[in-house]
Amino acid sequence: MSWYCYAVAEFAEENPVAGMTGLRDRPVSAISGTGLTALVSPVPEEEFDESALQANLEHLPWLEEIARAHNAVVDEASRRTGVLPLRMATIYRDEHRVREMLAEHSAQFSAALNRVRDHAEWGVKVFASIRDSGAPETPAEPPADGRSYLRQRLRQRQARDARTDEAASVAERIERELTQLSADIHRHRNQDPALTGRTDRNVLNLACLVPNTGREQFLAQIARLRQSEAAGIEVEVTGPWAPYSFAGIS
Repeated sequence: MSWYCYAVAEFAEENPVAGMTGLRDRPVSAISGTGLTALVSPVPEEEFDESALQANLEHLPWLEEIARAHNAVVDEASRRTGVLPLRMATIYRDEHRVREMLAEHSAQFSAALNRVRDHAEWGVKVFASIRDSGAPETPAEPPADGRSYLRQRLRQRQARDARTDEAASVAERIERELTQLSADIHRHRNQDPALTGRTDRNVLNLACLVPNTGREQFLAQIARLRQSEAAGIEVEVTGPWAPYSFAGIS
């Protein structure tokens, strides 16, 4: 039997996740050492050893099941205690190896737990209505000749570029304002429309580490930003989450 590790927490005398179930409805246990606690569940070796795991990670239904269970445990644990989420499918062969992992990285874990204690992660995305450059706009009247067509295309491209510049400026301003209300901030890669399922463009994708005491101020600022932005700009917020983007653990 191997151990699936969801997260690392500070040491606690009592199991902070008592009564929780994780992957495949197995109970979530606490393995402690070096002043830290790993939140784990037992998993069958034949499915989670190195060769099987490599194959299973290419199987999307299996991967989705693991991801849902992993996130559910981390999110529930984060409501009970401060946690550092570990990478999905972090597996150790036995309890001894889990304790070795805690000892090997105790300084890193402790520093990260201090950094995220009494904080939560909030996601902020900004979307802008900018037509992709490859999609021509339909003119009100067809151009009379080739020269008129080229002038029309130039005006369309200039208008598109102006909207792109405006959206980038809005995104930079929003990031500056939210940085002032966050203990830390991480800028993720903007998401492709194929992932967002939206026709507008993702121009800002932030993770904000917000003190719990500053939550209301942070959300109030998001509300003000939504009201003040021009047409075609949308600000989306999600959270609170466990500090996935700020764990600093590979």
